[in-house]
This record gives sequence, C-alpha cells and structure tokens, in this order.
Amino acid sequence: MRPPKDPTLAAPSTVKWWSCPGVLYFLGVGDPIVAVKIGMLAITENLTFQTAVARRVGQMQTSNHEPIQILGLMSFLDCDFPTRTAETKERELHIKYAQQARFKAGTKGSEWFNSSDDLLEEIRAISVTPESLGIPRCYASIYSRSEA
Repeated sequence: MRPPKDPTLAAPSTVKWWSCPGVLYFLGVGDPIVAVKIGMLAITENLTFQTAVARRVGQMQTSNHEPIQILGLMSFLDCDFPTRTAETKERELHIKYAQQARFKAGTKGSEWFNSSDDLLEEIRAISVTPESLGIPRCYASIYSRSEA
C-alpha cells in the first residue's frame, strides 16, 4: 500500500478534500468484539464532527446485521492537510495489522480486521472514546420480542 500522493502533484479537487478536517475511526462488531474496522472520513460540506461520524456509522449499520460500536475516534484538524494525514495514519495501521485482515487487501471489506488484544489496546491508546465527544457508542439496538 503506497502513501497518498504528494500534494504538489495532486489534482486541485484532491487538495481541497485533503484540506478538510479528517477523522480516523475504529468500529467494533460482536460481543465480545470479533471484528474491527479501521477507517477514515473527511468532514465536508456543512457537517460537524458529530454529524459526519453519525452519517458514516449509520451508513455501515444499515448494511450490517450486528450492532456496530464506535471503539475510538481520532481527529485531525491542525495541519495543512488533515484528511491526508488521517488517510496516512489509516494506511499505517492497515499495514501494521495486515496479518489480522478479514478480507484480501484492496478489495471491498479490506478495512475489517480480526480483533486482538494488541489491536484493541492500540485503539485505546491512540484514540478518544465517542462519549468524550458527545457521540453515542452505538446507534443501533437489538430488537426484543418482549417489546412487541
């Protein structure tokens, strides 16, 4: 996996996107956590940090039959190209945990990794909890027949 292109060689639209605030997110599925998604997003348009995260997690939750938990978040705000920096960190972590990948690199789903104590510990060490940012840990809840 190569690092992102040098900003001086990138298209203006890419440079504009890289200049947006960036977020690296860590999502978990299962109880206990069996799979972890390491992903990133750019905060574009008129979105806040909270609404950008809610939109992304909501999109993934819609197509996942298990409740998705936000394990941690890292914001990239104070640098020349925050989203590019988030993308670089995401790639570093994908390479570091490649042996735990659930899908072949470069294919759909390649941002999902098998959970491990090392990976979960690193997430705790480098990110903040969603609750500390006023974001719910989980947007879904399991349906109970007794609620019917």
